[in-house]
Amino acid sequence: MTVISRLVREPLFQFLVIGAIVFAAYAAVGTRNDVAGQETIVVTPGRIAQLSETYSRTWQRPPTQDELNGLIDAFVKEEVFYREGRRLGLDTDDTVFRRRLQQKLEFMMEPDPADLAASDEELEAYRAANAEAYRVPERIAFRQIFFNRDAHGNRIDAKVDAALDALGGNGAGIETRSLGDRTMLPFSMPLTPTDRIAISFGQQFADALKAITPGQWHGPVESTFGLHLVLIDDLSRARDPDLADVRDAVRRDWEGEKRREIAEARYRAMRDKYDVTVIWPEAPDGQVGAQAENR
Repeated sequence: MTVISRLVREPLFQFLVIGAIVFAAYAAVGTRNDVAGQETIVVTPGRIAQLSETYSRTWQRPPTQDELNGLIDAFVKEEVFYREGRRLGLDTDDTVFRRRLQQKLEFMMEPDPADLAASDEELEAYRAANAEAYRVPERIAFRQIFFNRDAHGNRIDAKVDAALDALGGNGAGIETRSLGDRTMLPFSMPLTPTDRIAISFGQQFADALKAITPGQWHGPVESTFGLHLVLIDDLSRARDPDLADVRDAVRRDWEGEKRREIAEARYRAMRDKYDVTVIWPEAPDGQVGAQAENR
């Protein structure tokens, strides 16, 4: 018996030959299936225009041909990874992927410019309904002379009264700064909203200014720091402005609210297609925490 004859009769040799044939057949069939099932990625003229426009907005110039080729290659790469990721199921229960899709849908639900075109009547109605948001606050311009309690103790009232007598009303011709004590507080403030005055001097001081008649030195007025003599230089009462004065702010706020209303309505239209059941987990004691509910 020849060597070849003995080799052919060996079970191990027969197994290897059969395995090689099966592997070759599988490889051939798999290759044909891959070719036949190959997906197509089409980069349309519209997509190329979008890529070019995005580049132009970012860099303030159109892309060169080489740059455009690079943008197309990057898009194709992104599309390949996206499809392969979907094929492998990487999008399943992926929070980032789900949120990204949500963001894209929310962007698609953005209202058209025509939906955000408000008439003067609509803006005026919105301003009236939200008057507090646009009210011009009361503003006061004043000067003040400060007296430190720690420096004068029980003599502070006499010190204030003497300074007030020296001022003689409006304090014309008098170096008023020298009548009081040194302080980091401003000697004078231009027309300033009372809430900002309260930040510097305290709420008690800011409230007291509202009752002072402009043009005359008045006091003492107490603050969180000590006592003050105060002269109101100018006073602007709180008022509700006309639409013409706050049109831009009203339009911006109206558009924001309208945009939210439209987005919510469009979401509800999609949401109504689904029957949502919420099944709460069991409580630690084994009792059901809450009944299943439909939303």
